[in-house]
Amino acid sequence: MKALIVINGYTDNGSLLKKAKRLVEALEAESIAADVKKATHLLVLSQGDKGCVLPEGKKYDFCLYLDKDAYLAKALSEEMPLFNSYRSLVLSDDKMKTLQAIRKTGIQAPMTISAPLCYVDKPDPTEVSFFLHHVEEVLSFPIVFKACHGSLGRQVLLLKNEKELFQCYQQNSHIPHLYEEYLSSHPGQDYRLFVVGEKVIAAMERKNDKDFRSNIALGGKGRDVTKTIADSYKDVAIRACKALDLLYAGIDIAIGKDGEPIFLEANGNAFFSEIEKVTGIDVASFVVKEVLGRLKDKRSQS
Repeated sequence: MKALIVINGYTDNGSLLKKAKRLVEALEAESIAADVKKATHLLVLSQGDKGCVLPEGKKYDFCLYLDKDAYLAKALSEEMPLFNSYRSLVLSDDKMKTLQAIRKTGIQAPMTISAPLCYVDKPDPTEVSFFLHHVEEVLSFPIVFKACHGSLGRQVLLLKNEKELFQCYQQNSHIPHLYEEYLSSHPGQDYRLFVVGEKVIAAMERKNDKDFRSNIALGGKGRDVTKTIADSYKDVAIRACKALDLLYAGIDIAIGKDGEPIFLEANGNAFFSEIEKVTGIDVASFVVKEVLGRLKDKRSQS
């Protein structure tokens, strides 16, 4: 067997490169060769009833897809099994679609308002004011801004007043985004649970004393809580993965004012170098073994 690992072509993030390297090592331990390719080296061709990924020729048995490009993911999924699936990518990479997908699962999440789409160069100030005053009335300051597509906490802001809210909207009116209730009980603190095959295999507390965002990339520190985290948090993580069709994922869960789990985000392309370091758990091997198990099941059913 041979595997294809796809990464973003423009990233210089060391965590992504390390993740790909760890997956290659885990595949080699199973006697499976792997090629790591940048998305910029794979062209999606579509013409009439023809569709393929260029360059053609080399065939792979499956793909571990570490990018967020849904168009490339769809094209590759028509040529080979894709992990995570194209459907899971569509649902988990868009924060608003994620919330809509888990809405009927009983999972608790912050109150959230999606921004209306804007196609004009200069939106009508009256309409903007009408919408933003409604946001302010429903959510109250401070308000969390999130771009629907983003990672590492870079597209997340805390808006403290009306001026910041209006400025933020003006800068982001043409991209899909949302406004979210600020959870004030444990700022800068949450849990990252890594789920593989409907099991929580590792969990870490993330805490950032200098920022309301807990992301490791923004200065957060991780602590192993795999054996101590409450079952209620594990249950939320597993149910979220099922709702989003995720074979594996990092699920971020905040702590409510009474200690209850509050779902924040699902990360189908979550980095795991920090959680491996903090917990000592070989996440890459868990992922690879689960993927191979699913492939074996598919072959036995066909």
